[in-house]
Amino acid sequence: MSARAALLLWCAACALAGMSCKAEASAASASPGDAASSLRVVAFDPTILARLGIRVEPAGLSGPAHTVRVSGTLDYDLDHYAEVGALLEGRVSSIAARVGDVVRKGQVLATVVVPSIAEAQAGYLTAKAASVAARKNRDREVGLLESQLTTAREAEVASSEAAKAQADVAAAEAKLRALRVELPDNDTSVTGAGTYKLTAPIDGTVVRRDAVLGGFLEPNKTAFVVSDLGELRASLEIFEADLPYVRAGAPVRLTIDAMPGRYFDGRVAQLDPQMGNATRMVRARVAVPNPDGDLRPGLFVRAAIDLPADLLASQLLVPAGAVQPLGGEDVVFVERTPGSYEVRPVDIARRTTDIVAVASGLARGENIVVEGAFLLRGEVTRQ
Repeated sequence: MSARAALLLWCAACALAGMSCKAEASAASASPGDAASSLRVVAFDPTILARLGIRVEPAGLSGPAHTVRVSGTLDYDLDHYAEVGALLEGRVSSIAARVGDVVRKGQVLATVVVPSIAEAQAGYLTAKAASVAARKNRDREVGLLESQLTTAREAEVASSEAAKAQADVAAAEAKLRALRVELPDNDTSVTGAGTYKLTAPIDGTVVRRDAVLGGFLEPNKTAFVVSDLGELRASLEIFEADLPYVRAGAPVRLTIDAMPGRYFDGRVAQLDPQMGNATRMVRARVAVPNPDGDLRPGLFVRAAIDLPADLLASQLLVPAGAVQPLGGEDVVFVERTPGSYEVRPVDIARRTTDIVAVASGLARGENIVVEGAFLLRGEVTRQ
């Protein structure tokens, strides 16, 4: 609802209810032509103000309105997020996990047939057989040398060949381990030759599956995405001017349009070190517990970030909506009695989208209108 529409609604309510809305001039008024100076107190029926959403809070103290309000989206916690893919080209031979399945670390997600793995496994068996033969030949040459039935040269050659064969076995084994393939369980055959198992690297939920039975996987493609949904991250965009009022560790309350009436509490986990060149904003990441799994990545969120306690103590900070322009001045509405407000000019030290630092004209703890002040300004202007 626009300010003009809200004001018309209020006036109509006054007329229907037979209630008075009046403005009182202060004893020390200035020139009659100066509305901001002549109208020092404005009074309304408290019941009408409650219907219009007028809310009062102490100036400069922590409260619901003394927050930085931003929006953003829910996302996965990248510290508990993993993309699973094949290291080599292959074809999917079986699928063991679907989207939504809860999996444990090491659990098989799919099996892929990879011809190059079969070649590597065969190479390992060949190298191992050659190593066994080379060791036997070395041992035989050593025995013959002790009986002086061969030459020292022949024994050295046999020892060298045995060492080389052992090195070939180590290289073939290292290749299989780099491919995350288990070593053959015997010296003559390989169980499941050429197969590669995609396993979950973390505990979590399968949130995406691109692997298709019989489909071809490439090394640069993701087959599965696994994430722990027990804690999510809210990515919030913080304006450059609001950065002094946002700190890591600050409490945050989130609301979600898709879940009206519910609140989710978290804390600012970190602020990105770099500011966006185009947006002039910094991304804040908020840790949001999700024990029931009701929250989903991608949801739009609105956030209220508490102001730092040291800034609240050192500066007189009020919500931006509490300060209204009137007759060339910045004014706040100070509550004298319920429904009666003094129009108080103030000097501004710093102003952002959500927060105003008051330099003078207002004392800490004075009750001021923090929501709906534009309606009071409209009534003062009208009178």
